[in-house]
Amino acid sequence: MPVLPALKGIAVFRRCMLVALLCVVAAVLLGSCTGAGNGVTTVASTKSNLRIVNLIPNANGPIDITLDGNLFAAGLPFESLQPYQQINAITQDNPTSTIQAFVMGSVSNLLNTTIAPLGEINYSYIMFGPVSQPTGQFISDQTIDPGAGNFNLRVINGAAGIGAIDVYLTLPGADLGPASPIISNIAYGVATGFANVSFGSLELRITPSGSKTVIFDSLPHDYAERGQFEVVAYSRESGTLINVALLSLDTSGTGTVLNNLLAQFKVVNASQVPSPLNVFLNGALVLSNIPFAGASAYQKTTAAMPTLAVEATSTPGAVLLSLNPSLTPGTDSSILLEGPAGALAAVILTDNNLPPAVGNTRVRFVNASVDVGSLDVFVNFSRQISNLPQNSGAYSLELAADSVSGTTYQFSFNVAGTAQTLLTLPSVTLIAGHAYTIYVVGPGAALVGSVTQDN
Repeated sequence: MPVLPALKGIAVFRRCMLVALLCVVAAVLLGSCTGAGNGVTTVASTKSNLRIVNLIPNANGPIDITLDGNLFAAGLPFESLQPYQQINAITQDNPTSTIQAFVMGSVSNLLNTTIAPLGEINYSYIMFGPVSQPTGQFISDQTIDPGAGNFNLRVINGAAGIGAIDVYLTLPGADLGPASPIISNIAYGVATGFANVSFGSLELRITPSGSKTVIFDSLPHDYAERGQFEVVAYSRESGTLINVALLSLDTSGTGTVLNNLLAQFKVVNASQVPSPLNVFLNGALVLSNIPFAGASAYQKTTAAMPTLAVEATSTPGAVLLSLNPSLTPGTDSSILLEGPAGALAAVILTDNNLPPAVGNTRVRFVNASVDVGSLDVFVNFSRQISNLPQNSGAYSLELAADSVSGTTYQFSFNVAGTAQTLLTLPSVTLIAGHAYTIYVVGPGAALVGSVTQDN
């Protein structure tokens, strides 16, 4: 073959390839650039992904989320873990976006957060804390490869009122005594960096920082090799125990709630049994000599329907009541014992021991009287609650209080709708930051008030 024609053929081929390449570049530029006026061009918005996690326990309804004024997620219930949804990343023309959270039906927002999502990155917006002091944390879910044999773990402490925490991952059933935390001293509201952990089926336990007292315990969970995980500790209204949302940081954005194996309860003696009461937990005596109108401290137990037995101290061995309460994992409950020895009964109330608003104290009122159907509650001579029904734990007030010496209040209880006062507590001192319950017990002719500090 002659050399010259071959060279010409090669040159033609190169020119064709160059033209094709220029066409591709032009197409890309035309498709991704827009005029911004005055000869300036800006790159059109790229995309990122966002998921919403609702861990606000007492919002009194599901939550709507808007992004830049447009509805992004509707009616998210407590413990809702949404998958990733695509959103616009920031651009030169739009350098920020705004997330707002509303309780459904409300016109005022709970949260208003300015965000700046970059393109091709996954993000989580995690809401936690009491409704009086909610927090919305916008966090990048970008990860790095943990390497063979390992997975990455990050922790967010969203458990209000608990303080700093330590996080342990061990083989199932391992003694926590000699173990060291995977991540330690995580303050409320803090998101840690990633810890590199050997993969496997592991038991997650959480303690107050510097303590070995377990406030969260889980069944073993499989943490996959090269997996990327985020533990979000949050409250179900307990003053001591917490729960966990385990979020995957892969492209699916999946998540699951890891329920605490623990719950706790206290016992209030509102009965007509003439002698104090003893309470047995799974056959072991745990509470002794609870007097009439007395309330115990909280007792930690498994959430999986423990067995409780109640006896009068005057007749040991004679069980007056046996019950298997279904306690919600990671919560506090009050068990009211009511009625005479021959018909002793229990009423189980769920307790809200979240911190009140700053500078306030929270007081719950429980009508555990024998024969008064409803009461009006007066605070410093002013009626604040009308028709407090029997055996309801849903009625509470937040009152201003001093955080050191406390503030003294008078509480009076009238027959509902009348001026007949059945009980007055003239001098009850309440300290800011704490939750209290006032139990009104006994017959109408001789009501007694029992005041407990619950957190």
